[in-house]
Amino acid sequence: MRKLVAVTLLACFFASGCYTMKVAAPAGSSVSTVSASTTTTVKKSTKVWYALWGAVPISNNSSEKIIAENNLKEARVTTQIQFVDYVIGIFTGLVSIVPATMTVEGNP
Repeated sequence: MRKLVAVTLLACFFASGCYTMKVAAPAGSSVSTVSASTTTTVKKSTKVWYALWGAVPISNNSSEKIIAENNLKEARVTTQIQFVDYVIGIFTGLVSIVPATMTVEGNP
């Protein structure tokens, strides 16, 4: 029984992930936040890929590049694991690679 509990706890530890996403603006820029009720003109979504089930980012996990590319002065960043991420993760999770979605919305 103790072995089963130990294996279960170990599996939960390795199956859980951090999914860290950095919400950052480019250095030297002045970017303010946009409320949820504000209409935005730019909306960009990107997949962020992780190894070890979310513990280690293997793609760009920062909003800084998207904000800089679109010259946003106001921004709202949403991070989530969407249904399609779960479906992809069913297959790629077998080798510990899983996705999450970061959406950056804002106005130039």
